[in-house]
Amino acid sequence: MSGQLQLKVAAVPNDTYGETNCVFVNAADATPSLKHALINDFIFSVRVDDAGAVQRGTLAMNLLQRRSARVSNSPGDVLDLDPGFAPPTAVAMAIRFEVEYFSASKTGGSLDFVHVVDTIRGKFGEQYFLPQQQILFILDGVKFQLTVLEVAASGAKGAASAIGQLLPETSINLLMKEKCNIQLTNVPDVYVDQAQTRVVNAFDLQKLGIGGLRAQFGEVFRRAFASRIFPQSVVRKLGMKHVKGILLYGPPGTGKTLIARKIGEILNCKPPKIVNGPEIFNKFVGVAEENIRKLFADAEADAPKGDQSPLHLIIFDEFDSICKQRGAVRDGTGVGDNVVNQLLSKIDGVNQLNNVLLIGMTNRKDLIDEAILRPGRFEVHVEIGLPDEHGRVEILQIHTRSMKEHELLHPDVDLAVLAERTKNFSGAELEGLVRSAQSFAFSRHLDFDNPTATIDAAAIKITMADFVHGLDEVKPAFGASKDDCNMVIRNGIIDFGPSWKSLVSRANTYIQRLRESTRLSNLAMLIHGDVGTGKSSLATHLALTSGFPYVKFLSTDTLVGYGEMQKTNIFRKAFDDAYKSNLSVIILDDLERLVEYSSLGARYSNVLLQSLLVLIKRPPPEGKKLLVIATCTSLETTDLLECHRCFNVDIEMPALPGSALAALSTGVGATWRSKSDLDSAQALLGEATMPMKKFLLLIELSLGESESTSGRRELTYDGFQDAYQRSILGEN
Repeated sequence: MSGQLQLKVAAVPNDTYGETNCVFVNAADATPSLKHALINDFIFSVRVDDAGAVQRGTLAMNLLQRRSARVSNSPGDVLDLDPGFAPPTAVAMAIRFEVEYFSASKTGGSLDFVHVVDTIRGKFGEQYFLPQQQILFILDGVKFQLTVLEVAASGAKGAASAIGQLLPETSINLLMKEKCNIQLTNVPDVYVDQAQTRVVNAFDLQKLGIGGLRAQFGEVFRRAFASRIFPQSVVRKLGMKHVKGILLYGPPGTGKTLIARKIGEILNCKPPKIVNGPEIFNKFVGVAEENIRKLFADAEADAPKGDQSPLHLIIFDEFDSICKQRGAVRDGTGVGDNVVNQLLSKIDGVNQLNNVLLIGMTNRKDLIDEAILRPGRFEVHVEIGLPDEHGRVEILQIHTRSMKEHELLHPDVDLAVLAERTKNFSGAELEGLVRSAQSFAFSRHLDFDNPTATIDAAAIKITMADFVHGLDEVKPAFGASKDDCNMVIRNGIIDFGPSWKSLVSRANTYIQRLRESTRLSNLAMLIHGDVGTGKSSLATHLALTSGFPYVKFLSTDTLVGYGEMQKTNIFRKAFDDAYKSNLSVIILDDLERLVEYSSLGARYSNVLLQSLLVLIKRPPPEGKKLLVIATCTSLETTDLLECHRCFNVDIEMPALPGSALAALSTGVGATWRSKSDLDSAQALLGEATMPMKKFLLLIELSLGESESTSGRRELTYDGFQDAYQRSILGEN
């Protein structure tokens, strides 16, 4: 072409030519206007070789220049250059280079940021750069390769440009190639913050499926992620170290695993490593410790990158199985202790890692070795407790969202009402409630005699009635002990008159005060009276009507066959579980029997007695309220055992006078043939008092013959007198 200069591509004579990032021509080929060469969109500065090392008719380029421009010196591409080419006006405001060793086998070492930038300005000033351009860079005798990642340039009249000229005002930033493990030092704050990788992606808790855990998630975010989000220059000036470990603990089904899994999704980190508790162990000696070391191998490899290292997330499920108290397990191998020691050395040993985040999950925080929980290790302890009413609404909204979007949820379903009725339900139990409601809805459209019949999918609706049925089927683990309580009051509660109302009113006054007080956190109530007066029934009635969602009934009936230590653990677990609910009631039925007291020699179990004394007197955690209701037959015995003083309130359950006969008869559904029969029966009893159970037995014996012959529950004086003489007086 006319006016074009044809030159053959050749290699530069040596690195002295190559490190300039210029292309060279022989003096015979040079023209005064040949200052820049445009080769496949790349603009190279042209220099004249006065030494004669570049042959005439050739354009000498180094390897990286040829690679960028996609030309070859073998056999030798011929380029048509315009001697009068003038580069466009394009001032580079910022250029970002990726730095790596020229030799692929070389790794490690460090570079001074300021020294590198000053050298780049000195060598390549006023040259033009385009993204993806590769440059040979020699610093202190070491060969590097620079790759242009980004160019922010301003062209004519301020228009954006893809190519830019390196000028004194151009900002230069560096990024080290990950595989080279080069550590960058002496980095100005502004560049530290620019190079900081985004650790947390944008997220929405509802879309993530996390309900009722906003406060807990906020605490995790504040303690563990805030220091990683803030500009690293600020964090460095504060002398602040990142949190390395988070422990999530709480009852089963409350969302610990869910939070850990979702943290892995919102973090811009390496794929999380998940360890499911006991799988870390192995039958071969030393393998368990090696498995721990393998978990940290990738983080150790990235550690030399410093602040530029990606975050490594390790999640431990059933953490208590890995890090038990050292010395607690005496199996002769010491493997458990070695695993704890190995984990401690990796987290906070001589070679500390700052690019790891560990998340442990457990139901039993008390089993974990204390050394692992101190600051610098698993220092953030977040209790994932049972959701409150607002949290339960959020959880139900998450699990019914799809039904609502597809119009499968009936308008009569009120999630706020369901949340109010599901006190002490965990997130997993609320999900189970939704599944149960769905199954009830399905059952309305299934023909069990013809299960292959066509189902009208459009007619399926999940109604409030389905959820109500589900409430009868799904019971919370930390709810009332309905089976034990119902067994005690299976025949109902009988109002035997003013004395009953007075007892209940007095007890409810104490309970209401406990609920409303800001200073009172626990209350111990002792109900005493003769055998058969209804102490257990009163205790159960008070517990079930108190409105406290957690009720635990402890009696000797459920402890038969257990030893002292087993019983102690049961007592402790009952109280520990109670602390997980905001409002809890524990019933200790027949206190003397619970401590194995026997009047024969005044024998008792001191282990059980001391355990109960400690647990009754121990205040619950802040924000929790605990009501303990105990029953006993003899106050003298409780005084002898020195446990009477543990109770704040004494309530005596009295034996009943004859005047209570009418109320008791009505309570069991029996009627008197005439008022004179009732009056005669009461006269027969006189001023004597009897426990309620004896009264009820008398009534049932009096009904025996009449109920079997007529089917009516009708009482007569003759029948009552006969039963009284046989059962009470012992006459034949």
